[in-house]
Amino acid sequence: MNMFEELVKGADFVRSDHLTGSILCSVPLLGADVWQEAFYRNDPLAESESSLPVEQQQYRSDLRIDRSLHDTLALEFELLAIWLGKNRSHPAAAQVESFLRRREQLGARSRIEQQERLFLWAQKNESDETAGSILGWRLLCDDLAGWLLDWALQRPDDLRGQHIRLWQQSRGFYPQNRLRIWALRFLEDARAPQILAWERALYREILEAHPELVTTTQ
Repeated sequence: MNMFEELVKGADFVRSDHLTGSILCSVPLLGADVWQEAFYRNDPLAESESSLPVEQQQYRSDLRIDRSLHDTLALEFELLAIWLGKNRSHPAAAQVESFLRRREQLGARSRIEQQERLFLWAQKNESDETAGSILGWRLLCDDLAGWLLDWALQRPDDLRGQHIRLWQQSRGFYPQNRLRIWALRFLEDARAPQILAWERALYREILEAHPELVTTTQ
């Protein structure tokens, strides 16, 4: 049995919204809400091409949102790093420093586009064990993303729910992109470590069986 299958065998995804620590709110520190500003900047109709099939239009819209989420978290990390350099004695400095340790896990923006390459390869090689894991990972993330969207609608004042609602009525063609950003931003949420564990297990399997699929962008 492969690593990913072993990890998810016989277990539903974690549904608890329990927190293991306090969530960092950067707004009072930065004097701006970088996530809300990103939401206002995003135009769901941008670059729409009516000549394309509906699914392709949706994919392009999803991709813009995925990139925006990645870029916004990268910006928040950057601004908080600047803030920390100027405010080492601030009461929130230790929490900000801890938060910034997640920065290395964000990785390159190319990870977003990589999901399509992995998915297309898996579709063409369905008999391969690793392909089954890739397709299973996407389905698992799709289920969790849908469940989290429903959860977020019931939490209008929760920072975690506000972030999920930036997905704009779409869980994403490759929901693992959005879940990964959400998990890094809200690592204190009980559901976040599970999301990152799925990804680590999947990539370990790929690197062992088909390293050529990821070494160019990892």
